Amino acid sequence: MHSHAMATGLAVARLLENPDPGLVVEAAEFAELARVKLALDNAAITSSMMFAQPLIKMWRPHWKFAYTVGLSIGVKFTTEGFYISDIIDHVTDEFTLGCLKEGECLALRLFDWAEIHARFRNFRNALVHVALERPLPAARPPTRMPRVVGEPEEPDLHCLIVDDSPFVLQLHRALVLGLKPNARIHTCTCTADAVRYVKDSNDRGNQIHLILLDLDVSLPTCEVEGDVVPDLDGVFSRPNGFDVAAALDEEDAPGCPVPSDFRYKPFVAMVSYLARPVMTRSLADGQMRQDGSLMGCDVLLPKPLGVDSMRVLVETCNP
Repeated sequence: MHSHAMATGLAVARLLENPDPGLVVEAAEFAELARVKLALDNAAITSSMMFAQPLIKMWRPHWKFAYTVGLSIGVKFTTEGFYISDIIDHVTDEFTLGCLKEGECLALRLFDWAEIHARFRNFRNALVHVALERPLPAARPPTRMPRVVGEPEEPDLHCLIVDDSPFVLQLHRALVLGLKPNARIHTCTCTADAVRYVKDSNDRGNQIHLILLDLDVSLPTCEVEGDVVPDLDGVFSRPNGFDVAAALDEEDAPGCPVPSDFRYKPFVAMVSYLARPVMTRSLADGQMRQDGSLMGCDVLLPKPLGVDSMRVLVETCNP
């Protein structure tokens, strides 16, 4: 099963009142079935949940019909040449073509189309956070989808790791390669080098898919223990991981020219011993967004990062 499928199952259950104990698995298996049979990418899975969420809440307890309608709209939103009949032919014939068409028409009339790009990123981040709550074992990879003749192979993962600890750089590199042996990995020990590498990659059209950042990359890494409160103000006053995220946001800001090569912002995960103190302060200050992102970082995770959590990041960073 794919991490996005499990996250979909958890999200569906949370939208229902008093769901059955087995509903998470049932919904996750249905999302996985659709992913494999329809050869869906991460963007289609995210869009499906984005369109399905208001329908699930509105059409309780008929979550499967609501998700199927959301699936139809979500895949059409991201894919050309898709029809409702593809769902009936390859996923489920539980609903008639006319019934799904009627549900789709109603959903399209009710959907709020404002700021759709930002909402897509919010749903993507939210699904990743849900997946990280219950990461699937890395030893059980998702079902491989059949390759469509003539379609290009999925690009190899391009990952940037930023940390001042040689041990952490080696560990994170090994975790990524264990999941994606053909991954292209670049490591940096300081913020300035990371920003330069991101700019150079963008100028050359070399898409970076995943960035793993430490927060404090100017002092030796040390674990936050007990009740000792770290000097976060001191950390923020020095070059830190958020500077890399800010550099990415500058290129993604409104008014900036759209890249001619259709490059997109990488998924940015901050992995730090200071993650929990930063999250606590950010929640108190109201800086953390509803989808769990903060100051350009899509997710904050505490060290050490395990292989199961790394699987979620590797599987979900591509759109």
